[in-house]
Amino acid sequence: MSSADSLVQRHIKRKLNKKLLAVIFSSFGLSLILALLLLAIVVGIISSSNSTSNDIDYIPSLNIPPQVEKYRSVVEMECNKNGIPELVDVILALITQESYGELADIMQSSESQGLPPGTITDPNLSIQVGVKYVAGVYMEAKEKATKNLIETTLQGYNFGKGFVNWAIKRDGGWTQENAIEFSRIHSNGSQRPNGTYRYGDQLYVQHVYRYLAPNDGSISNGGTNTGSPSGSAVIEKAIATGSTLVGKSPYVWGGGRTPSDIASHRFDCSSFVHWCYASGGLNLGNYQSVVTDSLVTLGKKIEPNKIARGDIIFFNTYKYNGHVGIYLGGGKFLHDGSSHGVSINSLDESYWKKVFNGNIRRVA
Repeated sequence: MSSADSLVQRHIKRKLNKKLLAVIFSSFGLSLILALLLLAIVVGIISSSNSTSNDIDYIPSLNIPPQVEKYRSVVEMECNKNGIPELVDVILALITQESYGELADIMQSSESQGLPPGTITDPNLSIQVGVKYVAGVYMEAKEKATKNLIETTLQGYNFGKGFVNWAIKRDGGWTQENAIEFSRIHSNGSQRPNGTYRYGDQLYVQHVYRYLAPNDGSISNGGTNTGSPSGSAVIEKAIATGSTLVGKSPYVWGGGRTPSDIASHRFDCSSFVHWCYASGGLNLGNYQSVVTDSLVTLGKKIEPNKIARGDIIFFNTYKYNGHVGIYLGGGKFLHDGSSHGVSINSLDESYWKKVFNGNIRRVA
């Protein structure tokens, strides 16, 4: 490039820079910059709001005491690490049975390492060791058991891994009868004053499951829950919990009415709605007998033109009010359908538009 060409280019750049500065400092340029700054601030606020909208403190409906519930994040981390994220609630119930959150060895996992009881003095380490042991028992049972996977895992945690293969070989998995028999054999028939055998806890499954059953916080007909947490927190937690199963939980007619079904996420439409709201601290009646006909009597009747996020909506499928879901807003609803399991659909879809009967109940 010649020096003349270089001088010409520098001259052009200087002129362009002057024009650019003139535009920037003109009233139009300053207005544009101000508008862009305001837009950035608004977007930042919205983004911040969205990022925290699901960070809701809530009271779980499971019978898990606060001193155990506070370890949920630790349990979730260890369950994810060991490939058993579906067992978080089960392990929280197990912890409640083992220590009620009041011992340093919170999962009583010292013995699983061949150590004397209470050797572990760090609750986080206890959870780390205990969850790893549960995962080993669970994976072994999952590979071989033909029934009662969760129960076999729990009893195996209490009795030791030897129970798993023994129970599977005998009955395909845990039964109450073989738990009692295993305890009898290993105690040489020696009994405690209450009649149970002196080896482990032959009723361990029932003892853990009592903490998985929803506690009593039900609402009455025609009313809404007045306790904590707030209605909006209940709704958001219910929806957030239910949404985790989209595409992952097939429909099971009559499912969701035993602790085992709940732990394994086996639901039908009404038990799914019950479970979602139970996760937010609101009990929609007896979980063992919940049906669409019981749900349609709860809360307040809402007119279709006043439908809001979290309302329970009903459909005439195989019968009047034969199906139920949770309204999300924008015409979308979350439900457990017989064709695709837990999913999100639109009221504008031809089938759902045809069967939606306009029955809407507000329970939170």
